[in-house]
Amino acid sequence: MTNVTQVSIIVVLAALLIAYQMSGIEEMVSRVFIKRDLKPKYDYIIVGGGTAGAVLAGRLSEDVNIKSILLIEAGENPTKKKKLPIDIPVLADALRGTEFDWKYETVPQKDACKGHNNSICLWPSGKGLGGSSNLNYMQYLRGSRHDYDDWANNGAVGWAYKDVLPYFIKSEDQRNGEFIRTVFHGFGGRLTVGDANPAGITKVIDLVFKEIGLKKRDINGHNQFGWAPTQATIRRGVRWSTYRAFLHGVMDRKNLHVLTQANAHKIIFEGKTAVGVEFEYRGKVLKVQAEKEIFLTAGAIGTPKLLLLSGVGPKKHLQDLKIPVVADLPVGSNLQDHVIGDGIEFFTPYPGLTITAAKAENFMSAWAYSLFGTGMKSSPRFREAVANIRLRNQPASVNYPVVALHIASNPEAYQPEYLNVKEEVWESVHGDPPSNDGFTIFPVLMHPKSRGTIRLQSNKPQDPPLIDPKYFSDESDVKTLAEAYQFSRRLVHSKALKDWEFQLNSNLLPQCSKFGNYTDQYIQCHLRHITIPGNSPVGTCRMGGPNDPTAVVDPNLRVRGLKNLRIIDASIIPSAMSGNSFTTQIMTAEKAADMIKEKDTVKAIRDYFKHLLETKHKRMREEEEPAPTDKGKHH
Repeated sequence: MTNVTQVSIIVVLAALLIAYQMSGIEEMVSRVFIKRDLKPKYDYIIVGGGTAGAVLAGRLSEDVNIKSILLIEAGENPTKKKKLPIDIPVLADALRGTEFDWKYETVPQKDACKGHNNSICLWPSGKGLGGSSNLNYMQYLRGSRHDYDDWANNGAVGWAYKDVLPYFIKSEDQRNGEFIRTVFHGFGGRLTVGDANPAGITKVIDLVFKEIGLKKRDINGHNQFGWAPTQATIRRGVRWSTYRAFLHGVMDRKNLHVLTQANAHKIIFEGKTAVGVEFEYRGKVLKVQAEKEIFLTAGAIGTPKLLLLSGVGPKKHLQDLKIPVVADLPVGSNLQDHVIGDGIEFFTPYPGLTITAAKAENFMSAWAYSLFGTGMKSSPRFREAVANIRLRNQPASVNYPVVALHIASNPEAYQPEYLNVKEEVWESVHGDPPSNDGFTIFPVLMHPKSRGTIRLQSNKPQDPPLIDPKYFSDESDVKTLAEAYQFSRRLVHSKALKDWEFQLNSNLLPQCSKFGNYTDQYIQCHLRHITIPGNSPVGTCRMGGPNDPTAVVDPNLRVRGLKNLRIIDASIIPSAMSGNSFTTQIMTAEKAADMIKEKDTVKAIRDYFKHLLETKHKRMREEEEPAPTDKGKHH
């Protein structure tokens, strides 16, 4: 066989592999469609097949001693909707507003979203198996080790960094060989994680950060201060959602019944014991019982909504809606979300450094993606890099990053219709760009002090909840984000960007121009007018110690004062993370599965790494240096 023939065969096989993975054939080949009759009782019922629910269902069904599990999901199976670009990373935004999005909106905001229609921010939230892991930008960001240590120090015993790290390692199938050789990463797990295919702009960003002394590092490792090219949950060019990673290949297990298009109405209680779930399926309201436990995995919005409908929540709110009170708990309070500053756009006259949707659709890019799963279409929606910086005013006692800079290899990384920004507001700042080549920096407030709520607007399950994040209600939040915004703008003075003739978009928002040309007051006004939700809501059923009046669940994830009911999703995360809630939810579901099965599946990981971690933790304390603040020569 000639070399040419061998190459031809490899190319054809690669193309068939990608085509198989991206087509409906995969679904048919993987298994014959399973039709099962609904049983009146199951050992366990999982409500919500999203980011965490898919993980939990996959892990619990591994145990043959568990006889029956019912997973109830309001949305659809994503592999049945091949007309939607669910699996193509660069087209992540295309699913917003579709049947795979709950299409939530905030209530009108007083201190933010002022330039949006009716002062309302859109809140995309995943609907269907895999949930928001079908909608997100696939970035793999665990957050700081100090985040988890703070959980434990504030009552969530057993959730310190040393306790959760083995579960991150268990899930991970890390494709970066350098990272695998450290004590922080695993390989062979279900969740594929790897370096995104970088655009040319990443090399320029590397030079910029070297110039200001910001180190390139593994920001999922021992020190989060620094910058890193994006790591994403993509496998062979395909979005690797939790549905694909944990559930898709095991839905034929005899002890697992997955019921889609089933909308939960309420939890059924007998006294203080959760005994079943009422839900709507194909136009009928049905009830099913749980012999052992019920697990809520409907997310930071869906879970508090379901609890409130079931009579678990603030007593007065429930009484106002004539819902019988089962337990008076602070459900739906403590809502937190990252806030993203309107992007700072850098333009260059030189083509070829960046990724655009048009370039991703050209022949060469489409060819590379079809054959090898590479090229621009495998980009996680232009997200090229992340930098965690320590701001000038950040207290020395705060060990985690409070802001991040997300760098997109595209000067038009967002469209106004996805944000509900008024067209005239958007065009006044972002209209008529001088070039199609460049990049955008999005400063992200990761630890907001503002606190919002999830409440019901009625006692009808069909009505969407009232979502009030109260963005920038604590004025320190907008000041912190404005400082990160100024830091980002001053990067234009770096030698690397000057060499490539980068220029800033310096258009002024008319509503804020009275405050001057990009003064602190102007930027704060700008941020209050164009406000981008971080889509990482947490905290609405926060975890805490037994004597914490603000906690809804204990460290075993059991709802306080109730029996046979646990919550396993982003709602239990006590406070916003220095990363994304997507990655933390996967770890939480992995750990919860061990709690439920009363097994320790990470003992081997813990034992193997124990001595290395002890040494590394000592070095971490000795070596952890702050990142540069904006005091350098360009800042």
